Amino acid sequence: MDKKLESFAFKYLETASPTGFEREGQRVWLDFIKPYVDDWEQDSYGTVYGIINPGTEYRVVIEAHADEISWFVNYITDEGFIHVIKNGGSDEVIAPSKRVFIHTSNGKVRGVFGWPAIHIRRGKTNTPATSVENLFIDVGADSKEEVLKMGIDIGSVVTFADSLEKLNDKYFIGRALDNRMGGVCIAQVARMLKEQKVQLPYTLYIVNSVQEEIGLRGAEMIAHRIKPHVAIVTDVTHDTTTPHIKKKVHGDVRCGKGPVVTIAPAIHRKLLSLIFEAADAASIPLQKSVSSRSTGTDTDAFAYSNSGVPSALISLPLRYMHTTVEMAAISDIDHVARLIFETLKRIEHGQTFTYV
Repeated sequence: MDKKLESFAFKYLETASPTGFEREGQRVWLDFIKPYVDDWEQDSYGTVYGIINPGTEYRVVIEAHADEISWFVNYITDEGFIHVIKNGGSDEVIAPSKRVFIHTSNGKVRGVFGWPAIHIRRGKTNTPATSVENLFIDVGADSKEEVLKMGIDIGSVVTFADSLEKLNDKYFIGRALDNRMGGVCIAQVARMLKEQKVQLPYTLYIVNSVQEEIGLRGAEMIAHRIKPHVAIVTDVTHDTTTPHIKKKVHGDVRCGKGPVVTIAPAIHRKLLSLIFEAADAASIPLQKSVSSRSTGTDTDAFAYSNSGVPSALISLPLRYMHTTVEMAAISDIDHVARLIFETLKRIEHGQTFTYV
């Protein structure tokens, strides 16, 4: 990964983009891709997309989702402690003792998820369950009135304060790699197409969708707006080599061994074959995974939209998903972008992906 892309990755991932409040992250993403696209648009809920070679009758989408898991302020006690509910798949188990930002119209307010000290938790009766109901945030206020004066109110969104770092010069670690690194990958594809002067025979939409973490909602909306003929989605998938993961259940996927292509009912077999051909021709390492029903990603929203859209999923192997130390190999990020790029060069205007 070159310095320009790495600088963008740090800026983008360190800009909070909680589900339903993705605006600031989308601005960073859009600023990066603008020099590499012919036009750009957004929908009413904040999904942003760049357009290359606009105006043809054949439309191809590459897509990632822009939102990250977070929390909502749900209740403020008279003593000034803040209780929350989930916004997306936030993990209550990792929350105690984590630093947070509470996002308000006055800016970010710092706080912490408090937790009783180990000395007090002696015995089962004194140890609270790590449930959402038992979580609370302390912002150093002594009353509800003081909390409200800070700009915090019911509905304020909360994100973990962790930032992006490098580990052993081989990995990125931090919060929200799911799926902000996918946004980095598709932005890099736009850059590669521009800098390598690739002339596509179709219109390409580089889509950064909102609200994936609550049910693929942004992709569902934008699929009906664009009506693509082909969709290639990128997201993250589990590295299964770390402790406590059963490979017999979750498959064999490892960070550093290349992108993961999924085989599932929503994945179009002919488009998948095109991806395999592109990887082989460009010597890009590949891994495989299977999903017995849905992929659980925006791929499903595109595949089953309109009259059915030939779709495929190229995933980034990730350790510790939905934690503040999500971990991805830098080499895999580069390979995901290259694989999408090489696949796009193989798609022809008007190409059909019928089975018969």
